Amino acid sequence: MKAYHLLFAALLSATALSATGAMAQDTAQCSGETVTLRILRTPGNYPYPAPVAAWQKEHPCVQFEINEVPFAQLADTISVQAASANPPDIIVYDGPNTQSYAAAGILLPITKYLPKGWDDDILPATKAEHSYNGEVYSPGIEQTTVAMYYNKTLVEAAGIKPPQTLADAWTWPQALEAFKKCQQGPAGAPTVWGLGPTRFGNGQPGLVYQDLIYQRSAGDPKADPSSSAYKTFWALSPDGKSVEGYLNTPEAIEALTFYKSLFNSEGVAPKVGIPNAFFDAKACFYIDTPAAGNALIKEPTIEWGITPIPHFKTPIVHTGSTTIGATARSKHPEIAAQFVVDMSWGEYAYMNVSQRGNLPTLKSLFPRFEAYSQYPMKVFVDQLQEWGQPRPPGPKFAQYDKLVTDALRAVAFGGDPAAIMADAEKKVQRVLDR
Repeated sequence: MKAYHLLFAALLSATALSATGAMAQDTAQCSGETVTLRILRTPGNYPYPAPVAAWQKEHPCVQFEINEVPFAQLADTISVQAASANPPDIIVYDGPNTQSYAAAGILLPITKYLPKGWDDDILPATKAEHSYNGEVYSPGIEQTTVAMYYNKTLVEAAGIKPPQTLADAWTWPQALEAFKKCQQGPAGAPTVWGLGPTRFGNGQPGLVYQDLIYQRSAGDPKADPSSSAYKTFWALSPDGKSVEGYLNTPEAIEALTFYKSLFNSEGVAPKVGIPNAFFDAKACFYIDTPAAGNALIKEPTIEWGITPIPHFKTPIVHTGSTTIGATARSKHPEIAAQFVVDMSWGEYAYMNVSQRGNLPTLKSLFPRFEAYSQYPMKVFVDQLQEWGQPRPPGPKFAQYDKLVTDALRAVAFGGDPAAIMADAEKKVQRVLDR
């Protein structure tokens, strides 16, 4: 674990380098006791120096100690440090874990600290993701989701015109026809793939964030709550305590049979990662977050466009990204909570998110991001606002995520969807029952 002190000075105040190599704050403007807030995060993550320095102009007695660990070690480090004698005051973590951390008593509820107008401004999916038992535990600081990129040169040469609006979005069978029409070479071993490999995880299919939406889109959130269509869409009971009858439904199995075919009988998507396939013009279509678009805007290696994520019955995209929270055992809960809320609201939120380049969680900030105000990147905004849903939130999301990802990957590699999802339901339910 990398640990060091960053004592963010006010924008106009002097700073001096101490003997230990830490940046020390000139506390001349501080008329009271100095407070040190300890932040645990992954390297280079939120909050960024500029908004922190601006915030310190109003809070000159607050300084910060930053502790950084690799993402793979973050969850374990949070669990250990949160229970220690000197817990962090603020954690910057993966948003889908909010309910898990709230249920474990790691996070401090911040509902009473939220500014007036927050409820109307926040994206509904963000509020749902970061709420637990009627309380909000994180204000959310950024959002992201996936859309389907396409290579304009390859797609137009094949006579394909991908839709550019949500209203005209393809169904998955329509998308498959486009993949097949654009692909070059034999199924399973083409020179140009219809659908490029994911860049997430180890480059293999199955990740809940991207691939659970296939079966969820086969469901219907407006159906009777006791129906399989309703349960297919939500993929977990509303209270997060039951998964039986939510993953292994007729609708889910039909969708997963289609999903399996992409990597097997249809042969339009690879089972293993091929680095930069889309960026090297070796794939016609490709599913990714806004990060890919921002990279292509800076360095346009190909001509490209974006089409909304296809669906079966109900359009859906998953949300969730880095977020920030105050810890329940913070020695300075009031100021920690205020800092967390401030970094996620108004100008401070804009300063943070604009440096990273992902989507904001506040609807009022969208107009300030020029790239997201027009096609193609506006597709992400439209999807987020109209179709966005958190990954099935619950107090044991991490275990759910791993087990369901393993199941989806097994289907992609040729396994029987019904048998695999029946087994996944049993394994996840055992975790939920503990």
